[in-house]
Amino acid sequence: MPIRTPSFVLPPLMATTEEVHHRITSAVLEGFSQWWQMPLFVAALVALAAFVIWMYRRDAAELPRGVGAVLAALRLGAFAALAAAYLDFERTAEHEVRFPSRVAVVVDTSASMTIDDGLAPADDGGDASRAARALEILEPGGLLDALGDTHEVSLWRFDADAEPLAVLPARRDPTPGVAEPAAEAAAAWHERLVPRGFETRLGETLAQVIDQEPPGVLAGVIVLSDGANNAGLDPAAATAALARSHVPVHTIGIGSEILPPNVRVADVLAPARVFPGDRFSVTGYLQAQGLAGRTVRVELSEAAAGGAARVIEAADVVLGADGALATARFDVPGLEAAGRRELVMRVAAPAEDRTPADDMQLAEVEVVDRITQVLLMAGGPSREYQFMRNVLERDKSFAVDVLLGTAVPGISQDARRILDGFPSTAEALGEYDLIVAFDYDWRLLDAAAQARLDRWVARESGGLVLVAGGVFMEAWLADPQTGVVRALHPVELRRTVQTAFEGPQAREEPMPLALTSDGQDAEFLWLAASRVASETVWAEFKGVYSCFGAAVAKPGATVYARARATGIEGPVGESSPIAMAGQFYGSGSVFFLGSGETWRLRGIDDATYERFVTQLARHVSQGRLLRGSRKARLLVERDRYAVGSSVIVRVVAADGAAASGPPITCQAVGPDGTSARVPLAPEAARPGVVQGAFVAAREGAWRIEVDLGDGSGEKLVRRVQARLPDRELERPRLDRGVLDQVATLSGGSARYRADGAWTIDDSRGLAALIPDRSRREYETGAPDGAFKRWLNTALLAAACGLLSVEWIVRRLARLA
Repeated sequence: MPIRTPSFVLPPLMATTEEVHHRITSAVLEGFSQWWQMPLFVAALVALAAFVIWMYRRDAAELPRGVGAVLAALRLGAFAALAAAYLDFERTAEHEVRFPSRVAVVVDTSASMTIDDGLAPADDGGDASRAARALEILEPGGLLDALGDTHEVSLWRFDADAEPLAVLPARRDPTPGVAEPAAEAAAAWHERLVPRGFETRLGETLAQVIDQEPPGVLAGVIVLSDGANNAGLDPAAATAALARSHVPVHTIGIGSEILPPNVRVADVLAPARVFPGDRFSVTGYLQAQGLAGRTVRVELSEAAAGGAARVIEAADVVLGADGALATARFDVPGLEAAGRRELVMRVAAPAEDRTPADDMQLAEVEVVDRITQVLLMAGGPSREYQFMRNVLERDKSFAVDVLLGTAVPGISQDARRILDGFPSTAEALGEYDLIVAFDYDWRLLDAAAQARLDRWVARESGGLVLVAGGVFMEAWLADPQTGVVRALHPVELRRTVQTAFEGPQAREEPMPLALTSDGQDAEFLWLAASRVASETVWAEFKGVYSCFGAAVAKPGATVYARARATGIEGPVGESSPIAMAGQFYGSGSVFFLGSGETWRLRGIDDATYERFVTQLARHVSQGRLLRGSRKARLLVERDRYAVGSSVIVRVVAADGAAASGPPITCQAVGPDGTSARVPLAPEAARPGVVQGAFVAAREGAWRIEVDLGDGSGEKLVRRVQARLPDRELERPRLDRGVLDQVATLSGGSARYRADGAWTIDDSRGLAALIPDRSRREYETGAPDGAFKRWLNTALLAAACGLLSVEWIVRRLARLA
């Protein structure tokens, strides 16, 4: 399966065409408003012409007949030129603008579209997922080409949100400068149609389509989806707006209502790091289809990398209803030897199981024989410092030293050691894995100490947590000597930015923290066992009373949460203060807390705050404990990703030198064993750092392998897990009811890929149901002044010339 890095381009709003026609009109004739004016004007012209002819018949009675006719014609021509000048002819440009008919094709990119329903195998023997079958409908010669004969096509993707991808012009009336056929242009957007969403919001998508597509020319909407709507607006309510606009929705159902009998290991939860001999638990989740009530054997085994497997424990599990999750929990007595271990959970599937490839899942556990060394630096004994120190001090996996900027000699603290100053050598600083700074006065560190801190993070994989505060922060921000510390922050710090919402009203009401999508995905911020449960706990948190007002994240940084102003509903904007943000800094990790009031999580319960502190500390410090090779370090943002997410890979040379030798290569190996190269590019701002990305398009364990290219054969290896989101697991079947309802209410039609192979005739038949709603509008421009001047000059010259010729003829004919 190809693995691509996503790109983002905004499509044009509408591919209109314009033609210009010129009209010549008379201002005098256009001004006639009564029925009798035109007949009277024509009669006057006829009378004038008759009078001229009568006069010349009388005057030229004795002349040859031809001479009289010439004189009459000359005089009539002169009068005609004067009459034309009187009529005031003018030329105007008329613009004809054609708005082509449009059809919106909306493709479901939620994670449930990665499911293989076990129908007929793919045409090429490859990917047979729902997403692949949806793309087959759009391939050249398919639906897009059939629609392109009459309509331009607006291509959308949707899952938890909706996004327009491209506008493909109709071939019969191409837009100037656009020569790609519809299907060929769509191929460039395949990478954006990789399933990646953790929700399916069909109703909100239809509402967004009717809101953003141009009115009057939208002829229809085609939805390619499994119909598994699980969040947001009811699709029936959104369809009503389309029906009022007489826009039919035609649905193409992808998937099957009856999934083949199958049991799979949907997920395995294991701690990323354990200590030798410590007991820990491993939890697996089994999801079955068509096997409700059956009992299966689940086995957990363990092996060191490259070693023989050893069965740890086995248990019988009763499978639940279709789509429901059954839990298999194992207590591991402890792993003695330090090193990286692979835990394998395998289910002994019944004979009728159709997909044996998903009967197992891997989880990687690092057995570390050292305690996390923590240095707490505080400007003063704030509550955040005191509560976090107590949590870390009680946890035997942490050893805590403290450095208080305002401490007097001989002060007592619950800590292993109390430092009098910042570590004075690189070796002393290198003893620590994690530094947490609580509103510390960085003016106390000289330039050499700040340089040691910078190198410790960037080159020694140190973890740094920076907690903002209102006592010392404004002062050290004003000092130009603290530029190194400012650079370490993942947010833009400006001295003019004051602590946010410091008014009396804000002090009385807390500001809730709104997690971004990255924050919701970050498992180290989960306050419960699952994403959904964690969101519920965060919703119970009342919030903080102050937050430093930095609202802009630095390039490459990730914003996890923002503070929401009191009384503001809906999603927070990018102008809201950043409450949590993080970034890789060289080979290390830096995390920013915009408020020193996370201790208020204790208002929910003490365990919630303890979980937050320990997970955050372990996440930020893991770079030191999992360094592996001394030559380079392989970094990813987290160990678990939703299916379809982009996995950013960073390789940092230990010596900080740029990659001047053989190039570093990276590949991602998917759950099915297929591999793809991950291009790595150097970061201009940080020598010795290269970065790449790939999309975890399939569920399961992905292995990242990096070859340093130095001939040693040493490889850096890291595993990440891609899993379907909880909501996408609940109802993975095709939902014909939703798709039929949407089609019926809007006056459209419903088709289903499971009913048979999609053919060219199906594409043409669907396109024939959608009427052409193109329209033309006309706009008249201003009169052409140059043309009018030229015409009047020509008419005057013609009249004068004709009269002069007449005078000469009369003189030659000896007439008066």
